[in-house]
Amino acid sequence: MRNKNRSNVLLVEILIAVLFFMLSATVLVKVFAAARNMTVRAGVESVAVADAQNVAEKLYAAGDIDATLSEMGFFSSHGAWTLDRGDYTLYVAGQSAPTEAGELWSGTVSAFYKLRNLDAARAEDEELFSLTCTRYKGVAMP
Repeated sequence: MRNKNRSNVLLVEILIAVLFFMLSATVLVKVFAAARNMTVRAGVESVAVADAQNVAEKLYAAGDIDATLSEMGFFSSHGAWTLDRGDYTLYVAGQSAPTEAGELWSGTVSAFYKLRNLDAARAEDEELFSLTCTRYKGVAMP
């Protein structure tokens, strides 16, 4: 009888150890998956920052902002310009204000990260950042 109790205790101890390792493995898999998602998002964000800076610089040097955005592949929708880049989307919105000495255009270049696992609570893309751009085009003096 005593030998049988020792076997049962040993079996219970082994089961507890197996459950502990299964729980540990589950937690580690979740941690590594979260780390990978963070790495992918950081990579997308760094590419999006460089792309948005490039767009902002081209807008600063552009003679015609709408034509420049169209040449870069943006399409206009409801007063904003949109460019889909796969993992992220760039949006350009701005407005011109005429002044006595020329025209002042101010706008924003925003990047939105496309969420991979959409559910009802997170139905929209996540904004990565937004750059403010300002461009002044003076009137030529006679």
